[in-house]
Amino acid sequence: MTGTVYPELPAERAQFLEKPFGGLFGKTVLSQVVEEVVADPSALYTPKYLQELTGASAPRLREALATLTSLCLLHRKEIDRQHPVFSVNTGSKVFVALSFLAYAVLDDRDGSGCMDQAVCEYYQTTLREECEPFALASTVDTEYVAEDGTCTGCYGAAV
Repeated sequence: MTGTVYPELPAERAQFLEKPFGGLFGKTVLSQVVEEVVADPSALYTPKYLQELTGASAPRLREALATLTSLCLLHRKEIDRQHPVFSVNTGSKVFVALSFLAYAVLDDRDGSGCMDQAVCEYYQTTLREECEPFALASTVDTEYVAEDGTCTGCYGAAV
């Protein structure tokens, strides 16, 4: 059976494979929880489930969840006081940035190009309608000068 052959990582980078976000934030409980919720933003998370995923103690996990809730990355929903459930605030710019970072780590490691795809999709679905009219309007009477210093006329207008 033939499979995909991945390039071998240098030893100095291989040590970071098992750490959240490629080791950028260390292996803290907070970074482990962030990695889990960014990886599956549509799931609902209970403290017990996150404890199983991260291996963190209950007090440290509660502290991480409180931090992420106060930063509006997570929403806390209470079925009752003893059994909170957390969901990801996918509308948060922090969530979007962390998602891009997770893709960037994969791209640097595997050369997959998934961050470019994510940025393009984000632009198409979220920013295009808002930004495109301004981008076009700002280029109508703009003179474009090439790297060699020659003027090529108005960018965006017929020359």
